[in-house]
Amino acid sequence: MSSYTVKKGDTLGAISTRQYGLSGKWVLIKNANPQLMGRKTAADGSPLIYPGDVLIIPAEEKPTEKVGKVLPETTVPVVLDDTAAQDITILVDGKAFTGFSGYTISMSLDSFDAFSFTAPFDDSVKEYRKAFKPFTYRQCSVYYDKKLLFNGTLLTPNPEVDPDKKTVTLQGYPSCGCVNEVCLPETKYPPEYNGLNLSDIAKDACGAFGFGIVIEGDEGAAFEKVEYSPGDTLFNFLKKLAEQRGLIITNKPNGDLLFWQPKKEKVCATIKEGEEPFLSCKPSFDSQKFFSHITGFSKVENEEDAGHYTYENKLLTKAGVLRPYTFVADDATSTDLQNAVEAKAGRMFASAASYELKVIGHKTPKGELWRKNMAISLIAPGAMIYRESTFLIDNVTIQRSDSDGNVTTLKLVLPGARDGSLPEEFPWEE
Repeated sequence: MSSYTVKKGDTLGAISTRQYGLSGKWVLIKNANPQLMGRKTAADGSPLIYPGDVLIIPAEEKPTEKVGKVLPETTVPVVLDDTAAQDITILVDGKAFTGFSGYTISMSLDSFDAFSFTAPFDDSVKEYRKAFKPFTYRQCSVYYDKKLLFNGTLLTPNPEVDPDKKTVTLQGYPSCGCVNEVCLPETKYPPEYNGLNLSDIAKDACGAFGFGIVIEGDEGAAFEKVEYSPGDTLFNFLKKLAEQRGLIITNKPNGDLLFWQPKKEKVCATIKEGEEPFLSCKPSFDSQKFFSHITGFSKVENEEDAGHYTYENKLLTKAGVLRPYTFVADDATSTDLQNAVEAKAGRMFASAASYELKVIGHKTPKGELWRKNMAISLIAPGAMIYRESTFLIDNVTIQRSDSDGNVTTLKLVLPGARDGSLPEEFPWEE
């Protein structure tokens, strides 16, 4: 995004022509500027603008970039700490910075990637002062070993001054990460999404923010009735709709918003307790989130399409344990309802049973950077994984610190938690 100060003679149509090549795209500008609501309109329906008005100019949706885009060889980065490794590089408005003394990068299946980098801060260097300003939300790109992890937004930096040093911590998330915090713009009221499918709803709701919408999976039928509550974040609004279609939300490396159903992958590594790269494994079991039956009831305008569907958790029913759970899936027909229920069951397994596995380094034994949705094989009797079991990597956190060096934390869940093939066997059973 950028900004523009209106000059005498400007119209939204003229600005749109200069910016996008078409006068009719003034709607993009209007949607990004709620302050224009209620103004008188020109002959083409665009709000009137006046000299001195400051307008947000949203970027158009860009084509998806290929995964693994590399940092140009001609890039000469500014080194923040020449004693630190230079495996991480961040581009801020085209200027590259590397040499971070510590960092954390988190990449998740069903939420947005995020980063936190720490380095010495020399406040006399103009490049630092220009790139690291509070509340500028600068566009950035994060690279590991010169390969793109994601395009994103640099949030407000956090400087810290001690008697013997000055440091700055840079934090950010992908371009689409703002939907976790922002609400539907006033220019979209009243929301009119009845009869639209998921991708059309997402494109309209997020159109002013300059990132694309990607669907990888079956988005299902159009929604007969869609309600948006003021104050609800765009993420929560879209997540509820996605869950009804059996999809989860994350980001693409280029910063686009991704609705997807993760596909099964082959096991990329076998990790064993007591053998490198294994460091530790901590299970997290929540018995209060585990149920014997999950039943979804559809709530639709057409009663003929209404119904219910139940998933049976045989681990509990075989043990004679009754713990039922019910929910209403708004606007889910009988066809969509099974997907919604099984997706809910998968999320149950993910929240009730997960494992925090820590390993040495940032790459698999085959030399590939650890990433979300990889499948690994693990045996760790001390963590009640008594037999070799396959897990899905739900979240990857790569870290470097002076005390621990390079360490990766993998959040593991049962494979069916995300790909729809619900488990029949469990790691703690011998």
